[in-house]
Amino acid sequence: MDTSQIFVTLGGVALISFNLWFFFGKKATIKPATKGEVYACPMHPWITSDDPTADCSICGMKLVRSNEVGK
Repeated sequence: MDTSQIFVTLGGVALISFNLWFFFGKKATIKPATKGEVYACPMHPWITSDDPTADCSICGMKLVRSNEVGK
């Protein structure tokens, strides 16, 4: 195996590793529902928060009132 084949192989392994980390390495944080207004992600309704300015930890969308999710 010559040097260029080694570099191409290592680059491919690095690219695959980065893609796996990017798509599967993020941890979803699930906050328990509290009393008062609860906000949830329209795409991921199990992601909730009591902060009206919060974003979804998975997709980054703004959270909406939980009674508006699914409408």
